[in-house]
Order: sequence, then C-alpha cells, then structure tokens
Amino acid sequence: MGLQVDYWVAPTERKKDVEKRDSSSKNTLKCNFRSLQASRLPLGGAESSPQPTMSMTVVTKEKNKKVMFLPKKSKDKEVESKSQVIEGIGRLICTAKHQQTMLRVLIDGVEWNDVKFFQLAAQWSSHVKHFPVGIFGHTKGPY
Repeated sequence: MGLQVDYWVAPTERKKDVEKRDSSSKNTLKCNFRSLQASRLPLGGAESSPQPTMSMTVVTKEKNKKVMFLPKKSKDKEVESKSQVIEGIGRLICTAKHQQTMLRVLIDGVEWNDVKFFQLAAQWSSHVKHFPVGIFGHTKGPY
C-alpha cells in the first residue's frame, strides 16, 4: 500500500527550556509498504535517550531496476522487499498516499478498519500515565 510516514527523531539530550520541534528533525518515507510496525522502546540508563522513544520496522516494496526484454521472460518484473529498522522516534504520523484510501490498522491485537491516518507518540504531553479506552457495543442475541 502506498503510504506517507512522517516521523520525528527524539532529541538525544534533555533541555531545560522546551523548544518547539525543529523541522530539521522531521523525516518522511513515501513509498509502497508491505508492512509497518511501531513499538515503544524501554527506557534505558543515563547513556541512552533520556525520554521515551519508539522503534519502527518497515518492509517496503521496490521494483526491480533490471528490465530486460527477452522473449522467454516477458513477465519478469519482480518486486524486491527491503526491511529497515529506525530507532529513536518521538512522534510518527502515517497517512495513505491517496486520500480516498482507507487503512486497516492493528493495535495491540485489535483491528481498526476505515482509518484515514494515525499518529503515535512515545510520550504523552501531559502528566497522564495511562489512558485506557473501552468500546462497548450491543449485539442482537436470543437473550
């Protein structure tokens, strides 16, 4: 699926004065993805990042650059996969390349359909530690 993933790398040093996010730390991946997986990295010691970060594993599709016109292999346009792991991400936004495309997102084993975009952050911007969400529905049954 064609996606655009914008992500910001978390700063490596903690600053007392909170500055606005610098646009130079923004990175963009815009290509065809086979899969995208994001997970929160555990907090380490003093040597590692002082704030929570995420890791993103992406598997992208790349068209084979070798195009040969041989009579025997006319349908030989293979697609290669490329896997990449990016660590130290503080924030991530994922959208489809085409606005009318809806995404299927799997979060902690729960599938969400018809998603236009999603955003992930390694740390809440407030004092909130946990934000549990409950979704209730009515099912028609014999009871």
